[in-house]
This record gives sequence, structure tokens and C-alpha cells, in this order.
Amino acid sequence: ITSGMKRENPMMGREKTLALLIISFIFQACSGITDVDPSNAGKRALSTALAGTNQAYVYLDNPSILDGAFVYHADFEGKVSPQLITTNSLLQSTCLFTQYYPDSLSSTDLISYSAETDSNCMSTLQDMSTSTQMIQSTNQSWVFSLDSDEFYQVNTYYHINTMTQRFLESLSFAHKYVHLQSPRTIPPATKYNLRDTGTYWLTRDGVNQNLKSYAYCYNEMNAYYSPSEDLLCFGYYAEEDDDDDDTDEEIYFRMVQDPTIIYHELGHAFVKIMMNQRNVTSGTDPDTYDAVFDSHPYQSDLGELYYDEAGAINEAIADWFSYYMNNRTSLGEFALTSITHYSGSAYGNYRPLSEDEDAHAAGISTEEGERLSYPAYLHYDPAEPTTAIEDIHYASAIASHYFVALTKELENSCTFTTDDEDEIHEIAGDYMVMLLSETMAEIGDLTAKGSDFFSSFATLNSSYRNVYFTNLNEDQSFLWTQHVNPPNYRRFFRILGKNIFHYISSDLCPEFTIDESEKLLDDYGLLLFRSYEDRGVGYNTDTYSDEIYASYFGNSLFSDRTFLPYAVNTEVNEDNRRYSVLIDKDYIELDEDTIGYVVDGQTDITNILATLTYQGANVQTSEGLAGTEYNNNHTDISPGEIVALSLNLRNTSNSTMGGVQFLGNDWDHMKLSNQTNTFVSRTINKQALKNGDITTGLANFKPCTFDGFPSTSAGGEKDTTTTSGSCGHANNTNLGLILADTDSDGNILPRYDLDAPQPICFVQYSDDDETLWVNQDYFRQVSMNLEDSQCLNNPSMSGNNFNPNECLIRTLPGANQANLGMIEAQSTWAETLSNGGGSLQFTAGQMILIEVNKNVPAGTTFNCRFRTRFTNCSDCWEDENGDPYPDYMYTGHEPFKLINFQFTVLD
Repeated sequence: ITSGMKRENPMMGREKTLALLIISFIFQACSGITDVDPSNAGKRALSTALAGTNQAYVYLDNPSILDGAFVYHADFEGKVSPQLITTNSLLQSTCLFTQYYPDSLSSTDLISYSAETDSNCMSTLQDMSTSTQMIQSTNQSWVFSLDSDEFYQVNTYYHINTMTQRFLESLSFAHKYVHLQSPRTIPPATKYNLRDTGTYWLTRDGVNQNLKSYAYCYNEMNAYYSPSEDLLCFGYYAEEDDDDDDTDEEIYFRMVQDPTIIYHELGHAFVKIMMNQRNVTSGTDPDTYDAVFDSHPYQSDLGELYYDEAGAINEAIADWFSYYMNNRTSLGEFALTSITHYSGSAYGNYRPLSEDEDAHAAGISTEEGERLSYPAYLHYDPAEPTTAIEDIHYASAIASHYFVALTKELENSCTFTTDDEDEIHEIAGDYMVMLLSETMAEIGDLTAKGSDFFSSFATLNSSYRNVYFTNLNEDQSFLWTQHVNPPNYRRFFRILGKNIFHYISSDLCPEFTIDESEKLLDDYGLLLFRSYEDRGVGYNTDTYSDEIYASYFGNSLFSDRTFLPYAVNTEVNEDNRRYSVLIDKDYIELDEDTIGYVVDGQTDITNILATLTYQGANVQTSEGLAGTEYNNNHTDISPGEIVALSLNLRNTSNSTMGGVQFLGNDWDHMKLSNQTNTFVSRTINKQALKNGDITTGLANFKPCTFDGFPSTSAGGEKDTTTTSGSCGHANNTNLGLILADTDSDGNILPRYDLDAPQPICFVQYSDDDETLWVNQDYFRQVSMNLEDSQCLNNPSMSGNNFNPNECLIRTLPGANQANLGMIEAQSTWAETLSNGGGSLQFTAGQMILIEVNKNVPAGTTFNCRFRTRFTNCSDCWEDENGDPYPDYMYTGHEPFKLINFQFTVLD
């Protein structure tokens, strides 16, 4: 749900998202509406027969399902049943998790231990007011009058508690299976000690959090989960009350009246749990034998604030959790009807979770070739199937339908010990939680180890402790998980497919063969990979082999356990690829006529900056040197401005590209002209300039020549050798600066790493003899004589991390990548939306923020070297041999198509 203003090209409108992961509902025309007069649903008393039982009369589904027809008023009279709420006197409780351990190293017998959060893991209140008190039970009963505020708080708590218990049971099964009962052909990604670390629940700084839910949160017909605050907010619709009673408003509709909405929002919280299982660790230091408990300072998110494919997958998983709970392939039957009714639009239907639901457009079914496939249906809205809408809630339908279809396949294919359909649905749900948990634990791992098998606590060989297998390394893992190698449709479903391969098809359900799994993925266009394994992604050397992997495992405390890494063929059967289209990266390029869009309105940029964060904190701009006070709204790039830029990328292929991303973060694309002098431009370099020597002392980076640009005569460095520090060698640590030396006064002098990643923008320099492309540091010292203090992100802001090569132009952290949903064949992203009947409207997620130093002379020309790729790219993720790129390769140019964006700063 967004608010903002719309403008014509080239000044594009803005949309400011109100809260992360707010649910947005899909509208669809329908008939059969049943009207219920709200005056007949007053506050009616219920029997007090439940005294002493800690029970209450609750509703188990939404009014539309209970009535058997679409309604937009809730009437639960005669439709409630007694259920246990809690034995506590308040609507709060701890969370219980069962973990299994082997009876002995040689035994297959398992012992269960229960773990419980130290404090309340969940609670339910009326609203967010500081004066709000939690309601209490009366006579050990939770019975309140129908339609009272207390009644709905009890119901909200009941559904949250019920779903949480169900989830923790599934997580317990998942943990027991992958660690103790699986064939162990791959190392488990989930924590072995969920019980000790408490990561079976929400944690922050190693402490379990209380998930608060507000049943009457705000006067909006919406609901959301806030991962930063760990709260669930459910809105309502009310109008002023003209009656003479004590109430000020008449409540017509509450989001919590529809349990599917509760399940969806709680599903987002479960996604956060599964994404962060590996980010709290405990164990014994192998050198000192001291007990150690570590919590990573940041947390992983499945999705950013604005549009990206990770956010779409998050929405899909949250939708699937509703199906997990009620075995119904529809969501929001009551909530959507009410929203559309009270908003004044046509009556709405529901959000479908399977292609055989009536809400879908004609031609969509569960038959082969008629599924919601990637990327064609990324813009699909069942209510307006001919209109292109770019939003994570529409892009999520492909994944949500796949998750439901996969669950059904497991229910229909696998051999179970029961014929009870409800029990079979629960077992299949356990399998699915196991798959999702393993997938997200690997993706979200900020320790960069990928498994406890390789953690520092389990590693016996000390030389292996700085070896990493995912997300590059623990210092750069947050950058990798959020920007450089984020979970898109390809990465997520490759890892999910790997887990299906090793856990489902190879063991739990051999009836669901790997061919059947690949064909189902392909039905949804999700067979976007050629191999299930990325062997050694993140390994910090340039070479990798299975022997290194096995050797690493052999030096682990877990080496006594059976382990056969990659003992089976893990290549995709190409005969199963029928609908998943892969495209060469060379087919994406900058449009010849309009190379980009610039937004520089003060209000627009101020709104973006207000929501901009990186690593959990607000992003600091270079105050006094660049700011919105300099923005002139001329759609040019001027000194002092903070501008939003979107590249106008064209797909020149004959197939649709999905998940287009362009990055503006630092990368390894420059070479030190003198590798013996690597000091950052401080005391040493300034003295060299005073002596007239700008080559010996100055840590001067020259732009590497890629794709013929820049030429050596224009200042480029044409060097293709693969030794460290050369243009043909990718940085394998992503470190930029190291503290190495001190001057005569004892000041610390930062040094560059030979392969230090550098900012993307360099500048054109001219003298009487030649015109060259040079780094920003060289230009600001030779042409401008600009002090460090007059640089963007100067030492007063960045300390020893100051990089003088972003002195004049820099991209802002947290806004240095952009995501475009899809680009149709022979089109740009803008044309794709316009041709699809959608409105061309940018959000911050489609733009990169750039600071321009106010000291930059007008007429200065810059070249910013963006790296571009897309999800269904044939050579962005795997090399020419089909082998996945190791994570360190994403510091360089090979996995990307390079886009040179040139502009001249104008007054």
C-alpha cells in the first residue's frame, strides 16, 4: 500500500512504502455477495460454562467460509467453538521447541529435549497506545461478548498461538531429520543447536524477542509485519458513530476477522526466523576451550523495502503458510470482500494460490504449459490480467502457486503410514518447512560458513577457520546477501531444488523423482539453473575441488559421522527444460535514445532518504557537501545534488528478461599504477604532490580496459594477467583498506589492498597534451586541489575507511542497486510497463541514489561503470563450462554485462 504523486516523463513520480512487507490484496470481480446488517451483530454475551477451563469460544475461519458465501460483515453467532487459549492470566506465553539428540555416537536411538524461551515469545494487545493494558482472564476463562474488543484479541492470540505451535513442531521435525536421519549427502544448513542458541524463535542480540500483535492497530484496511520491531499490526475500518452511547465510532470491519490474514502476516515472522538461524552461534573455542556465544550484529532479510524478487518470494511463502494451516488454496475471502466494499470499488474476491481457482483469468490452469510461469507472470493481477503492475505481491504468485503445487505433489506421490487426508497434509507441510528452513538458512547465513559442519567451533585444523562456503566471508556477508548475490528466483529455487534432490527424492519420498521435481519447476519457468551445487561458493582461494571440501569436513568435530559430499550426479537433466528460457547477458544494453531517467526534486529525494537504511541504520549523507537543499528539479545532474538515477535498459533478445538488476557498489575494476605505493591519499601522497611527483607517491588507480573501454591512449589499463592486483584477477576478499603503517607522528596510514574494490565512477581529465580517464582522487588533487575534508564521505564521517576515489561522486549505501521486474523482448522496462497498460511510475527500488560534490566544476564529465545482470541469464551465474561462479567472482566483471553511463555535471 503506497502513497505518493504521479508525474509525466522524464520526471517520474515517487511511491513511498509505508511499512516493510505490508500485505497488498488482489481484487477480482465476483458475485454471490451476502449482506449482513452490522446492527444485528452487536455485543452479545456468551455462556460462562467455560469457567475454570482456560478456554474461550473462538471462530476457526473467516465469515465468508463459515457462511458459505461472500460477506462483508462478520457475524459469528452460532459459529464459534470452545478452544484452549492459555493457562496464563494474560494473553502471552513462552514458546516451546523440541530438539532431538542421539543417545550415543554409535546409536540410532534419539533423546528429545525441550527448550523454552526465557521470556514471553508472543503477546496480543488491543492497540499501540502506551496506556493499553493486556486483558486478563476471568475465573480461568477467556469468554467475552461477541464482537467486543476483548473477543477479537482472544481470537487473534488463539490463531497466532496455534500457528506458532504448528510451525515449531514442523521445525522440530526438520531439525531431527536433516541432522540425525537424512542420508547426509550434503551438510545441513540449519543450526545443530537451535535449542541452545534460541534461534527457533525471533532473536535480537542473542535474546529471544516478544512478538507483539495488535488486533485494533490503526484505522486502515491493511495489515503488516514489521521485522525491525517484531510486531504484527492489524487494521480496521470504522466510521463516526451518531448514537448516544459511549462509543465514538462504529466498527464495520477488522482485519483479524479473517484468520488467513493472520496466518499470512505471521508467515513473514517465520521467514525472518528461518533466514537468521545461522546468525547466532554457541560453542567452545577450539583454542581456549572457553564457552563462546556470538550474535551477528546484523540480520538477514528476504527482500528489501522496495521491489525485488526476494521480497516477492517472501510474500509467496507467507501466502503458502495460510495453505499450510487450512489446506485451502485461497486467501482473504472475507478480508478482500470487505476491503473492496468499504473502499468503494467493485466487490473483490480472494487471492488464489492454485491455478484451478476461479479467480484466475481464462487460459490459466494446472495443465502443462498453463501454469503461472516465470517471468511472463511477474506483472500478473488476476483482477486486471491485461494490465502490467510491478509489485512484489503480484510477482509472488508464481512462487506461491509453485509451493502449493509442490505440497500437493508430495501429498499425492509419497508413501505415508496414514490414509487420513488431514494427517497427510500435516506431514507434507513438515516436509515443506524442512525444505524452506534449509534453503533460507543457507541463503541468510551471515557467518558465511553454510553449515555447523564448517563452523569455527567444529573445525580442528586452525588453517581452515577462515575458509567460507557461502556469501563470500563473514565481513562482507551482509553486502553479499542483500546486494551482490541476493536471493532472486534463480538462487532461491536452485537451493530449494538441491534440497528436494538430496532430502525428498533421494530419501523421504523417492516416488517424487528428481525428474518430476525438475518438470514441476520448469512448469513454472523456475528451472533457471544447470547444476544443483555451487561447490565452494565463498571459498577464499582461486581454486576449488571436492577434495578440498572433503578435507575440510574431515578436520571437523563431525567427521565421525557418515558424509558423502556430492556422491551423486547433480546436473540438471536438460530434457526437462521446456519452459524455462535462459538468455545471454549480451542482449541487455543501454537504450540508444534515452539512456536513463533522473529524479532530482527536493521532495522526492527527501522522501527516499527518510526510509533509506543500510546494515540496520540510517544512511549518513555528506552534509554540507551534498544535500537536497542543492536540488533544482531540472532533471540534470548538478553540483551538490542528491539525484536518483534509473538506467534505461533495453532487451534486444526475442525472449522476456526477468529480475533485471544493475549495481552501483564498489567493485574490482581499477589497477594501481604503482603497486609499491598503496597508501590512501593522506600525508604521503600530499607530500609527493608538493614535490611535484604524482606517480611515485600517489596511490593512483587506472581504470581497467573492459570491452575496449577505456583505451590505453585514453588512460585505460589493458592488463589481462591473472596475478593478484591485475585487471584479470578478481578480488577474493572484497576488502578495500587495511591499516598497515604509521607516519613519523604516529598517525595510522591506511593502505589499499592490491585488488581493492573501487567506486564505479571515474572522471575525464584534460591538459595541454592529452585527455584521459582518471580516478577521482587524482582529479581532485591535480585539477581542484581539494582537501580530504571537502570530499564526500570524508574522514570525519568514515574515519580510516575514507576512500578518496569517491570524493566527487558516490553512490549511497543501501541505494546502490536497482531492480526492474521484467523487460519484454525488444523493449525497455518503461516500454514493457506502458505497452502492458500499466503506468510508468518509479519507486526508489528502481533507482540508484548518487551524491554530487558541490565543489565539482560545471562541465566535468564522469563515466560510471554499472554492472548489470538478470535472473534468467544463461551466463551471469555460471561460466562457459556450466560451473557456478564462486562468490569472489562477483567482485569482478565476468558475471555481469558492463554498462558505461557517461554524464556531464551542469549548473
